[in-house]
Amino acid sequence: MATACVLFVDDEPAVLSGLRRVLRTRCDDWDLEFADSGRAALDILARRPVDIVVSDMRMPGMNGAGLLSHVQARHPGTGRLMLSGHAERDAVVSAVGPTQQYLSKPVETDLLVDTIQQMLATRSLVCSPRLQAVLGTVTTLPKPPSVLVEVLATSRDPDSSVEDVAAIIQHDVGAVAEILHLVNSGFFGLPTQVDGVEQAVSLLGLDTIEALAMAGAVFGPGAPVPVGLDLAAFSARAMEVASTCRRISELEGWPADVRADLFLAGLMNEVGLLALAVEWPDRWASLRAADPGDLSERHVLEQAAFGCSVTEASAFLLSTWGFRRGIVELLAAQPCHPDDRPQKPPAAQVLALARGWVSGAPRELTLIENGWLDAARLQSWLQSGSNQAVA
Repeated sequence: MATACVLFVDDEPAVLSGLRRVLRTRCDDWDLEFADSGRAALDILARRPVDIVVSDMRMPGMNGAGLLSHVQARHPGTGRLMLSGHAERDAVVSAVGPTQQYLSKPVETDLLVDTIQQMLATRSLVCSPRLQAVLGTVTTLPKPPSVLVEVLATSRDPDSSVEDVAAIIQHDVGAVAEILHLVNSGFFGLPTQVDGVEQAVSLLGLDTIEALAMAGAVFGPGAPVPVGLDLAAFSARAMEVASTCRRISELEGWPADVRADLFLAGLMNEVGLLALAVEWPDRWASLRAADPGDLSERHVLEQAAFGCSVTEASAFLLSTWGFRRGIVELLAAQPCHPDDRPQKPPAAQVLALARGWVSGAPRELTLIENGWLDAARLQSWLQSGSNQAVA
């Protein structure tokens, strides 16, 4: 495997010197590059492939947002991480689009190294450079134009509440992904691990929501939706998967963090399809026409059509956006074939089961006579009404 190249950009010599000293002893398996300006960074990118660019925000001439915008346009497969000790709203709005992840300065070395390692690990989910470039440029997902219109109108209405804005957002999977990506990104110095739309809107505030929507940083309609892709049905199916996962995890008495990861993995299980279908509408149309219903067979068809499965694309996209590792791992573990399901974590098995039920897979195909997910456990869920969303 080729050595990963990580490029650090900061106009302060002391910062670059400190990074050299700390990282050369911690990450001897990385090829480190350093640049003291955006222009110098672009020169390095023109000379050699770079896996991750880590840039400061405030720099003279070309600031971090400008640099990462260039990287996004010219080197779409390169990861983009922003470091900044400043979070003025105007600066944040300009940086949200081209930035995949954000860390506040001063940043602990362990957190910086772990974040970069996770960004590099993401690349193994989708090995094709073409796919990495396609998914790496995604900043907004296709959604009904009405989402932006309604969010703006409601956020400006003095009689509207956080609950009103959240109600609009939570009916569209693309909008949910964008708001959770934003609130957990670190741009605003808010608490991490925000799992609910209403909490996200409350923490950001209606003024910030309006400013970001006006700037096109979130909630824009994105690329045109391919013919036949019903976004309302897509979001409804995702919510059924998520709701089924939540009911089962509650019955099992799993910890709150596991339940939250499983719910969001269910909600986002096909979010990668939005990017793939927009990029290759003809391939998606052919896949849709040939869809066998069975998740294992569908996985094979997706691999043939796109070069990766939809859940792999979802895992790549969410990992790139900094979603929690638990969510990404649940998606990466799919489709959980019946033969290998006993070797997968119980939460991944539940996600596979919920996806199968919602897609209409015969329930007898989900039975396993050994391992954690056996007939007795499955029957107890059915009797409790855990499959009511797809009954």
